[in-house]
Amino acid sequence: MFRSTLQLTRQLSDALLQFPALVRLFERRSTQALPQLLAWIDATESTLSGHRLVAAADIAGYKSRVLAPMFDDDRRGTLRRRQTAAASALLHDLQHSVQDALQPHAAKVEQARGIARQLLQIVAQSGAVPWDPASSFEDMVERIWLLCTSHDQLKPLSVQLKALLPASDIRLLLAEEIDPADFVVP
Repeated sequence: MFRSTLQLTRQLSDALLQFPALVRLFERRSTQALPQLLAWIDATESTLSGHRLVAAADIAGYKSRVLAPMFDDDRRGTLRRRQTAAASALLHDLQHSVQDALQPHAAKVEQARGIARQLLQIVAQSGAVPWDPASSFEDMVERIWLLCTSHDQLKPLSVQLKALLPASDIRLLLAEEIDPADFVVP
């Protein structure tokens, strides 16, 4: 079964958007910086491994560097201080690793979004699928996707879209991009 590329890009984008706040905690020498970073690492690693991406191993490796002072015989400074120093040295590498994992999937979603917009524009201009406020929005999405996959002139774009995303993601993407006002028949 295909995993949701849209969900992955949203989750990793959300994780990256949380990162500046983590950096600020380290900058302010907050006592919550290390616990919050470790929680962020766990959540990000879980997201990556849930989508079967090997970048989860990179994130786990960075976490091991933060935990390493716990097993160090060097007793200079407190454990928390040594872990915080190790963590702050890894912040950029953590962010970069997540961004590298996100980039190909985000590019795929953006390409699919462009194709979906083209399809929706063509279908809206044709008037083949009018918006009926009495029917459900999901029904409209299904009718549009059925038209796109069955119409000879729209099939090539549909095939490109299928090559980029699983069917459930395509429907979600179409739902995000549809403006029902474009489908109202005068």
